[in-house]
Amino acid sequence: MNIKSGLVIITLLSAFFFCSFIVAASLSPLADLGSAANTFNSFGMWAAIGSILAFYIPPLTLYIFGVDSMRFVMSVFCGFGLFIHTALFVFIIAIGSIEGIISDLRGVLGICAAMFITNVVWFFVAFRSSKLDVQKSGIVAHSFTGEHN
Repeated sequence: MNIKSGLVIITLLSAFFFCSFIVAASLSPLADLGSAANTFNSFGMWAAIGSILAFYIPPLTLYIFGVDSMRFVMSVFCGFGLFIHTALFVFIIAIGSIEGIISDLRGVLGICAAMFITNVVWFFVAFRSSKLDVQKSGIVAHSFTGEHN
């Protein structure tokens, strides 16, 4: 699998987990905690999913059509995502502990952890180099035995 197809797959997986998180949170006791919380199948839930997809689809589409610099734009969004997922994970644990509903939030926490892991993997997929790329650039790998060409 080349870098481009791997990046498309992992980006779509990240979008899926983020949208799944919104749905799972709207089905959990978190939806009952405030007046601004999204309940399942509400306009707010669908607006949140639409907003998430609005950040995923345009850069990914441009990347698919050959604008390789979109990989760097997506990496900025992925970095923000890592921050968001970490903050959400901590927030959900805190709220769950305070409200005594932590066991009811295991699914939401699991999806949050999956989002975090997916975004970390995204960076490895996006910025790895294939052996062919290294050979084309003229970089020669040397062993650590001290031998030089």
